[in-house]
Amino acid sequence: MNSPQYTIKFDNVGETVAALERFAPDLKKALDREIKKVTGKIVGEAKEFLPFNVRPSGWMREMKNASFVGPLQQGKSRTSGFSTYDATKAKGGIKAVSPSSKRTGSGFTNAYGVIQRDKAGAIFETAGRGSGASRRRTRASRSTNPYASQQFIQTVEKYYGVIPTAKHDGNDKGRALIKATDNNRKEAQGKIFAAIKEAEKKAQTRMDAQLERRGD
Repeated sequence: MNSPQYTIKFDNVGETVAALERFAPDLKKALDREIKKVTGKIVGEAKEFLPFNVRPSGWMREMKNASFVGPLQQGKSRTSGFSTYDATKAKGGIKAVSPSSKRTGSGFTNAYGVIQRDKAGAIFETAGRGSGASRRRTRASRSTNPYASQQFIQTVEKYYGVIPTAKHDGNDKGRALIKATDNNRKEAQGKIFAAIKEAEKKAQTRMDAQLERRGD
């Protein structure tokens, strides 16, 4: 399963951030720190939406007993195909990310935002949101319980709410990270835009001063 992520993008600021990273790395670092204060609120709220004792309860243990409810990836065994839920790991998997031209383990980061890196946390975030095709693939997975996936999703939806399927514009809906982002989106966008503009202004002032010195 792909980790859910939410990026906050603005038109015509990508070049500004790239230029800061190249020519004024100290300003870029300061900008990142300022924006992490904004995204930190989203991260904190998202973690609060993640339960400590999740349902179904068997999801928190090693699924060696075939009676436990939970979907399996196609072709995987009960013990290897499904990530058990650990609240500490799920909460710790939610991270703020900043733009960078340097390659990371997950590729290049080109926007400010938040991401869930824990597999079980990602499952909790989007369980039941898939398209009809993805649901059919999940039902076809190898399990001793042919209704495992259906029962798992029904249990999650019963205790943590139903989110729209992809067919019904559910691609941007979730139970924790995306929910927290939706709650704080407008405020975050305003503060991030203001921080970028302030960094841009400082960079311009620095450049003007350098040009003046060269002209003397």
